[in-house]
Amino acid sequence: MKGVLIFLVVFGHLIELYFHHDSVLRPLWIAIYTMHMPMFILISGMVSKAELNSRQSVQLVKNVLAPLLAFELIYETTEYLLTGKTSVYAGLIAPYWMLWYLMSLLSWRLMLPLFSRLRYPLFAALLVAGVTAYSEHSGYLLSLSRTMMFLPFFILGWQLGPDFWSKLPSSKAWMAVSALILIATLAICAHLPQDFDYRWLYGSFSLHRLGKATLEGSMYQALQYLCSVSAGFAALYLLSRRNLGLARLGQHSVYVFLWHGMALIVMNATGLLKQLFELPQFWRVTLAILASALITFITAHRWTAWLTEKLILQPVRSLLLAGQNKQ
Repeated sequence: MKGVLIFLVVFGHLIELYFHHDSVLRPLWIAIYTMHMPMFILISGMVSKAELNSRQSVQLVKNVLAPLLAFELIYETTEYLLTGKTSVYAGLIAPYWMLWYLMSLLSWRLMLPLFSRLRYPLFAALLVAGVTAYSEHSGYLLSLSRTMMFLPFFILGWQLGPDFWSKLPSSKAWMAVSALILIATLAICAHLPQDFDYRWLYGSFSLHRLGKATLEGSMYQALQYLCSVSAGFAALYLLSRRNLGLARLGQHSVYVFLWHGMALIVMNATGLLKQLFELPQFWRVTLAILASALITFITAHRWTAWLTEKLILQPVRSLLLAGQNKQ
């Protein structure tokens, strides 16, 4: 599941600047953004524990805080070298681009012990998300808007637990229904009006910023949750029924996540992305998929993982952790 989802993250980011007027890439991008991060967050919740003892706190520093700080510095330095100034994210006091997920993951993990004590944690998460969506100040700052917007998926994942998918029955009927849901999702995405406001899919804008700080806006948000869960669960159910041989890719998805942005920055700075999307439709779609697959493969390679750990993450962890916690 994580292997496919991380490929969709790379593909979605690769086509993000050029999909708007493409009859094939546009519905694909909208469908991907409807479900890929909600389901990634759901899976993160599934493998999270409600306790936060000393050992788990150390793991949180090692696996979330250290990569966040290390790659924030790497990406901001790259931005400065390319443009002569820091990024727009730095001005907003927000994580750089895709690194919002690590900031939000840190927040969700710290909030989970509190929500786990509640009688109805999912209802509480939905209530928090719905109320904070009205804030005029909710936005990119410290990834606050996305943290609140996607919190229900994390809590839902934690409630479902890591064995949820293996417990579901395998049947042709369920698979057919799941496939129909995905086909319907693509069909709906293909027929959305050209002026559809893509900002709803990012989760980084308050209802005030979206011009919908009304009951109608809350209903839009509820509909978005429903669409994400429907399409996402259909996709994950189908993936859970087949072994696609992507376990290693899923295990190394963090390295894909951390490095794919650098690959796309290089492609954009050298003009390769622009040239790719000037090709005829068949070739730009095909090459976009192949380029995304290549980036995913390289960044998930064991050598990428080893070098990232040895040269970047382990030194940062040594700086952050006390001596007895470095092991």
